[in-house]
Amino acid sequence: AGAAAVGAAAARWRGRHFGRGVGRRLRVGRRSALQAVNPPEQLEALSVTENEDRGQVGVVVDVDGWIQHQLVDKEGRPRLDDVLARQGLEALQAEPAPSRRLEPWRYTDLRALFGVGDAGASSVRGTGAVTDLLEEATAGEGSEQLRPVARLVFVDGELSAELSAADAAAEVGCIVGNAATLTASSDETKARIVELLQPLPEKDIFPAASRDALGCLKLAALNQAVLSDSACVLCPDTSDEAEDAELAVEIVFVTSGRAAAGCSTPRVVIDAGKRRRLRILESHLSLDTADTTMSNGVCRVVLSEGAQVRHYLLQQRAPAARFVESLIAEVGADASYDLRLVHTGSRVARLNAAIALQGKGASCKVFGAMLANGQQQLDLHSLIHHSVPGCSSEQLHKNVVADAAECIMKGSIRVDKAAQQTESSQLCRTLLLTKRAKVKAMPSLQIQADDVSCSHGAAVTELDDKEVFYMQSRGLDPAGAKRLLLVAFPQDLLGDLRTVAPRAYKRVLDKLVSMADDEPPGGRDA
Repeated sequence: AGAAAVGAAAARWRGRHFGRGVGRRLRVGRRSALQAVNPPEQLEALSVTENEDRGQVGVVVDVDGWIQHQLVDKEGRPRLDDVLARQGLEALQAEPAPSRRLEPWRYTDLRALFGVGDAGASSVRGTGAVTDLLEEATAGEGSEQLRPVARLVFVDGELSAELSAADAAAEVGCIVGNAATLTASSDETKARIVELLQPLPEKDIFPAASRDALGCLKLAALNQAVLSDSACVLCPDTSDEAEDAELAVEIVFVTSGRAAAGCSTPRVVIDAGKRRRLRILESHLSLDTADTTMSNGVCRVVLSEGAQVRHYLLQQRAPAARFVESLIAEVGADASYDLRLVHTGSRVARLNAAIALQGKGASCKVFGAMLANGQQQLDLHSLIHHSVPGCSSEQLHKNVVADAAECIMKGSIRVDKAAQQTESSQLCRTLLLTKRAKVKAMPSLQIQADDVSCSHGAAVTELDDKEVFYMQSRGLDPAGAKRLLLVAFPQDLLGDLRTVAPRAYKRVLDKLVSMADDEPPGGRDA
């Protein structure tokens, strides 16, 4: 009866708002200065209609119609919780659809994100093909164990019991599994999972004015309205005397590319109790290179006092796929959260990351690498919020952009008046390989405290001919020199990905090498 009521509510909702808007284009070519840090009022002369910079003048995108299609497509399917579904529908009704008239979506290629059909590959490979995407079980000499203690694999939104293995987590007192199964195990576990899933970003947590928002709420509400399952990592507090080993968990979301799969809705909740240490490897992959489906995900990470979480978020989907995820992290006293983002796949991919440092001594690091070629648009919108004294944050981001691709990095560090003795830094570096490649780099600081040490900056350059010549003088040919420089550029941000996820690391290297080898007609000035 509850599911029928939710379905009826969805059927009654008929949004018909068109997302036609105005964007501002910042071209950063070979000889131009970095304009992306200029105030918006100085850039009015660059105003263009939506997607003009991609040859799509005056394109109208019916985002509400696309959302309605997703609700109808998933009508009748089981919901994880009817209360959560109704909450999602209510937020959908109240929140405007993404439009380039709205600040959070001003630079996003909405036509590519919402205007492409969900038709995918005509054939689907079996679980053996999924196994080829997963990390191997063996560890290299001198490296840490590569196979996670626990693994959850979702194929088109459904947990694959054959490929998942979560029992070992119980040995360290943690619960790892899918919400549909765990909520049936005990009332206490169900209550905690629902408590973690219920808040919506930019509504219940991280409320923000429309101009300062990241743009999470609308698509997060859609995820909530159709939610059928979630990956859950629940680790209770440890005793004061406990010296806990790091628990490693691999969470993999795979899309097959089938038209029937439609838009997938990955959901992750991570609850790290006091003094817990976790390593989360979250991967988003495609089974078929013809996959064009969209992934609309939400992830929430909660760190209690003294907890440590290393979170790898790897988006390596098919070139024509689409990806959006909203990530919310709440960091308690003396806890540390390290996020490493790798964007290499999808036609349009966007991560909205909001991190709140809520306890004294909390810290976070956000390291990101985006590799874009062809017509790709890869995007990171981030917010690090310092609300208490004595916290630190570091954000370092690198882009490699080729062909007519585009990278967007819009990052904000907010320091409240009470957050004295804050230490924070933010830097974005971009390497443009062609004249048509573009970047929009917008680091910003919002500081109300007076006893802080904060910095931010951005740099854009092309491959240095002098560096290439230096490599040639050491015996490398021009192609080998270019490959070496490109492969080396993001290495400091990849950390130990080489040992933690060697297959994912190899996919990163393969893309860098292909970008180095794909010299456009007319050379670098093309």
